[in-house]
Formats: sequence, C-alpha cells, structure tokens
Amino acid sequence: MRSFPFVAGLLSLGLSAAAWGQDIAGPSGLALQLDPELREAPREPPGALFIRGDAIRGRSERDVTLQGEAEIRRDGLVIRADRITFYDIDQEVIGVGNVRVIRDGQAFTGEQVQLRLDSNTGTIESTQFSLADPGGQGSAARVNFLGRDRIGLTDAVYSTCRPDRPDWYLRAETLEIDQSAGDAIGKRASVVFMGLPILSLPSFTFTLGDDRRSGFLTPYASVSSRAGAEFGVPYYWNIAPNRDLTLTPSVLTRRGLQLAGNYRYLEPAHTGELTAEYLSQDATSGRNRWLLDSRQRFAWSSWSAGWSLLGVSDDNYFVDFSRNIVTSAQRSLPRDAFIGRHFGDWHFQARMLQYQNLLDARLAPPFDRLPQLSLSTVRRNVAGFDLSLMSDASWFRRDLAGSAEGARLVVNPSVAYPINGPGWFVQPRLSMHATAYRLEVNPFGPSSIDRVVPTASIDSGLVMERPVELRGRSLVQTLEPRLFYVYTPYQEQDRLPVFDSATTVLSYATLFSDRTFSGQDRIANANQLTPGLVSRLIDPQTGIEALRLGVAQRWYFDTQRVTIPGVPTRTDTRSDLLMGASAEFGNGHGLDAGAQFSLRDARTPQFDIAWRWWPSEVRVVNVAARYRQYDFAQLDTSWRHPVAARWAALGRLNYSVLREQLDAAGQVRSVSPQLLEAVAGFEYSADCWTLRFVMQNFVAAPGQRNSAFFVQLELGGLARVGLNPLDILVRNIPGYRVLDHRQSPSSRYLGYE
Repeated sequence: MRSFPFVAGLLSLGLSAAAWGQDIAGPSGLALQLDPELREAPREPPGALFIRGDAIRGRSERDVTLQGEAEIRRDGLVIRADRITFYDIDQEVIGVGNVRVIRDGQAFTGEQVQLRLDSNTGTIESTQFSLADPGGQGSAARVNFLGRDRIGLTDAVYSTCRPDRPDWYLRAETLEIDQSAGDAIGKRASVVFMGLPILSLPSFTFTLGDDRRSGFLTPYASVSSRAGAEFGVPYYWNIAPNRDLTLTPSVLTRRGLQLAGNYRYLEPAHTGELTAEYLSQDATSGRNRWLLDSRQRFAWSSWSAGWSLLGVSDDNYFVDFSRNIVTSAQRSLPRDAFIGRHFGDWHFQARMLQYQNLLDARLAPPFDRLPQLSLSTVRRNVAGFDLSLMSDASWFRRDLAGSAEGARLVVNPSVAYPINGPGWFVQPRLSMHATAYRLEVNPFGPSSIDRVVPTASIDSGLVMERPVELRGRSLVQTLEPRLFYVYTPYQEQDRLPVFDSATTVLSYATLFSDRTFSGQDRIANANQLTPGLVSRLIDPQTGIEALRLGVAQRWYFDTQRVTIPGVPTRTDTRSDLLMGASAEFGNGHGLDAGAQFSLRDARTPQFDIAWRWWPSEVRVVNVAARYRQYDFAQLDTSWRHPVAARWAALGRLNYSVLREQLDAAGQVRSVSPQLLEAVAGFEYSADCWTLRFVMQNFVAAPGQRNSAFFVQLELGGLARVGLNPLDILVRNIPGYRVLDHRQSPSSRYLGYE
C-alpha cells in the first residue's frame, strides 16, 4: 500500500471525498501545503485538524483510524503513532505503538497515549520526555496532561544532563510542571549525584526559568578560622514581584546561632534594602553581636529623599564575620540621610551625615555634618555662556580632642564661555570662592573668618586625525594636544580649620583641574600651565581603541604658599611627569599602564601596570603591579585556566611589598611585607554540573587574618548546594564568568514539529 498525505479541515464538517467505511489508498487526496515560514505558532485557523496515515478507516462523524505512520495535528499539538484512533464526538485520540506527542516545546514518547483535544487532558504510559525550556529530560511511569500548560508525572526522573548517562538526576514520586507559572513542584524527592543520594526532600519547588519563587533554598556550609564551621538554610519569600525577603538562620560553631535577613523592595517612587544580622551571646566574646544596614531612596514630583545607615555592635564585627577583605577593611561607617527638591534648574538639599568609627579610624575620624544645606544650579548656553553656582552651609563636629567645631558657609559661582570649532576648542572660565566660618571651637585662630578667592582658567585643545595602516589593518590615528592654564591669587589660610580638604592624588584628570586640594577649606594659590598630549589608534569600523598613549605635566610659575597641616609643601617648579598607555593586542591580550615620574630625582612615586589575557570565557590571566609612595605597593595576579580535561585552576595572590606607610594620623610608620589576600581553588565543569573548591585567606585587621574554605556543587538548571563562593571569585578574578549549564537549544524552534 502506497503512503500518501491525507488532510482534513474540520471533521465536524465531514469529508465528502472520503469513504469512511472502507480503506482509502492511492495517489489521490489533498496534499499538505508547505508553510513558507518557520514559526512556533500554528498558521492554520484555530481548531483545524490535520491527519495523515498509510491507511485510513472510519465511520462518518463517529471515528477514524489511521494505520501506519499515523499523525494527527491541531493547534500546535502533534501526535504520532503506529495506529491512531480519533473519536469525533468526544474529541478523544488513542494512539498505540511508538507514540510521540509534541506540544509547545515538550516532547513525550511511549507505547500508548489517550488524549482529549478539546481540554488537552489525558495520559501517556511509560514515557520518556524532553523540555525545550528549561532544557531538561527524563522519564516517568505515567504522564498526566492537565491542560494546555500543565503536566503531572508519576515516578519521575528529571535531569538536565545528557540522556545517555546522567551524572545527576532528580527522582520524585510526583512532579507537576506548570509552564505558565514557570515552576515545578515535586513530592517525596531525592537528588542523586554520581550514584549517591545527596538530598532528600519531602517536597520542593524549582523554577523553569529565572523567575523567583518562595521556599527554602539549598542548605550551605563553610569553614572559617574566626567563625568556625557554619551551617545555614536560607528561606526565600517572594512577597510580590517587587518585594522579597530572605531569612537565613545559621549555626557558627565558634560563635553560636545567628539570624540574618535581607528585605528588598522596588516601587516607582521609592526603593530600598534592609539587611540585619543578629547573634545572641557570642560564645567567644560573651556579648550580643549585630549588624544593621538600611538603604532607602524616594523620588516623587520634584522631591527626593533617602538614607544610608550602616552600624555594627562593636569594633571587631567585620573582623570576625566578614567574608572578604573589602568588608573587613571598613572603618568609618556612614549614617547619612537627605531630602532635596528641584526648582527648575535649581536643586536644594538638606543632609545629615554622621560616622561610626572603628578601630584605628578613631585616631583621625572624619567630621560629622549635622546638618548640611546646599543649593546649586547649572545652566548651559545662556547667550553662549555656561553658568553654575554651588553653595553649601554645614555644621562640623567630631569626637576628637583639639578638633575645631562650628559652621561653614561656601558660595562658589562660576561662568564659562566655551568656543568650539571643527577639531579644536577653547574654554575660558572665571569662578569666585567665598567662604565664611563661624566657629565655636577653633584651635588655629579666631572664631569668625571670611575668605574670598577668585580663580581664572582657560582650557584649549586640538583633535587631529589621519588614516594609517598597521599590519594590514586600516586605523585612524589621532593627535590631541591640550593646554590648561590656571591662576588663583594667594590668600593666607593657616588659621582656617581643615574639615574636608585633602591633597588630591596626582593623575591625568587632576592635572587638568583648577583645584589643588579637594574640599572647601583650602584654595591653593596657582599660576600654572599644564600641557598634555594624547594619541590614539582607533578601528573606524568598531570604534575600539587599539592603542592610547598620553603624557602630561604641570608647570608652576609661583611657589606654593597655601598648605595643609602635616602635608609637605611643594618646592618644584614642575610637577612629576604623568604617562599612561593602554593597548589591545588581539587574541585576548591587553595592557593598561600608568606612571608618575619625578624628573628632579629620577624616581617613580606612583605607577600601575596591568596585563590581561582573556581569550575565552574559561581562560583568563591577570598580572598587575601597583605602587603609591607611603600608601600601597602590591603585586597582584589572578587566573582561571584549564589544567586538565574539565578541570580549571582558580586563584589570586595579592602581596604587599610596602615597608613605609602613613597611618591615620599622617605619620610614617614601618610595615612588613605580607600577603594581603589569597584565593585558590579548582573548578570541575561537566556538561550539566560544576563542582568548586575554594580557599581564601585575607587580612581582617592589623595582625589578624581570616581563612575560609568553600565547597559548592552546582546542578545546572536545578540548584547550587553549598556556600556560594561566586562573589569571591568574581571580585578577585577580573573576567571570571559563571558557565551556564542550561542546555540552550540549537534553535528556538527545537521541540516544535
């Protein structure tokens, strides 16, 4: 018997060309019309039924049986089997032998299926299944079709591994998958990894995509030298699409029981986050330990407000509980609140800023501002002029003997007239810095001081371009000279307190600034010219810079007369030479370098150089050296590199070779070279899972270190078991990326037939 396609529109309308009570064979019949486009949604009208088979028997408006390569298709649902019987009245399909059911990216195979087309309900026995989203597959003793988007599986096995030999799988007595809700709910389940059960759960839920769901997260465990072994089970509450709460009770063997919580919300007019940690009766210190971190922002109409409050129970909280060197190095914790309003181009803000100072920060704490009031505006192109005004009124105080205390008012208007042409610019600028002090305590002089200092500057530059050929590449080379002149007359300021001024770090950006000091308490005299030159090689097709070279130097025509107590006075007529370079060499190689070179004594008080090799997402190597006199001197390297099949080595070594350092009081003290932070580990990546071993050691405080060990098993598309070291790896290894184990379909149409 010859195979041919047979198509019917709607069976309820009947097929006058077919004899339902006898075999139908031969080359005649309706041919399927090929769709010129590949699409997920069916092109045919809703409800249209298409059937095909080597032989067809049937009774008009009652039933039809398809024999041999039988197929029924309607509304994106496809059923194939050796034999299919369709009952028109009940809209029921029964398929037997080599059954395959495809719908919305889901595929099921078995020996027998019963399905009602009108309600999308039915069963298929002893089935294998695959899901295009999230890319998993498995088997079940029985699949119940519960509607268009829901299926229920009995005695199910699910995995995102390759089906021939899954390294891990989830076994559940019942498993319900709801694609419309984007989640799966299982009962009496266990997770088996490499033949060993690692989790047993009475019930569980996991998401099919990236949507959030309430429930217990996977337990974690870690070991650190200051907290001991730590075990925790986080609970995640998805309160609303814009609100969630994570509660984490944990046991620290050296400390006790800790409860941590993180609440987040996002509204159109306000957003915020609250983090709290509490440990009752620390077994080591014998007292309650806590942390509170609240960050809120509000915006409505022309108003804005917010606060950032960070506080801890004691000086050593970050030393004992932090998991990285950045957190453990926090010393002055801000408690900041503000409210502001825009009035057209004007902005007003009221602010309260206070610090909790820990450990050595008490030697020279920053000043609190209680309160601070500011009013500012910027207006562009007013008859060709750019106008700006900054005004600030603050009350300063701090808990340190001999500190000044009182009010400071600053008014700083400026006017600029930018002149731009094709390939050149000139911008003259004039500003006036007026300051009034009304002090209750001033150890340096009188309680009432006024100061007015003008500043004039002119900035100019050229941008020239030409095409060049470099190793067969067509590039654009630029030559960008720049001249910047500043004049500020001298005014004696030794009797003024220093609330917020400090020497700016010399850099290419600060060389082209009209201020020598940051803050408002010191306005340095200036009669200086800064020439600079930058040249770039740019790919005209992508805009990527293949090479950038820059050099700049400041020339002083007057001696420095305005100083900050404890900071050496400049005596040179020229600043150190600043040089910078960055390059992309191709094949993942890149270089960034900068140096400050003293022509007077041929020394380099500051430099940094960093080389990176990032040819792929699994290979990255970074090597850097950073130095700033009396501040830091570090050799830093990090890597992620394959060492064997599926194995990659991970790590970072940040070593300080500094021997002299300025302390919080500005005094030079001797320090010993030491390892600041070390991270070492291995990562094994299979097709559907990753295992990470990570060790970390870092300086938590002078003379104190913290060590931690992490083990994490990531089951692709299901869960991560163990304490998450990913934030440590991402922060310490620039270029580190988490591999996605979810099997992305080779085509968006995979699973649609």
